[in-house]
Amino acid sequence: MKKHFLLIGFIAMASAVFAQKSKLTITVKGFENNKGKAFIGIFDTKEKQLKGLVETIVNQQVTTSFSDLASGKYIVKVFHDINENNKLDTGMFGIPKEPWGVSNNIRPTMSAPKPEDMIVEVKADRSITINVK
Repeated sequence: MKKHFLLIGFIAMASAVFAQKSKLTITVKGFENNKGKAFIGIFDTKEKQLKGLVETIVNQQVTTSFSDLASGKYIVKVFHDINENNKLDTGMFGIPKEPWGVSNNIRPTMSAPKPEDMIVEVKADRSITINVK
């Protein structure tokens, strides 16, 4: 009986040690020009930022990846920092003045996107495309 528990314990430990990490490749299109930078963030389903990158725009697009993601559900948000002030410029009522996009290309007209509409599930290596407007 002790051997079975030891074997089960060893298998559980080995599974945790060798847990598969996945790569999420993100292509962002729709930039009107190559000026400024693209800010790309990975968030949990409660919209807490987990990771972020700032990328140079080339040929009016960006392709980048996050290669160490555990299997799970994530939200991706992008904005084009045209004036390079390291923030998303907003106007009245918090409406963005700079182009932005989110996973699943959700663009509600009268509100911010709902988290549940932006979720992408990562179980293995995956690629998504986000369009900024």
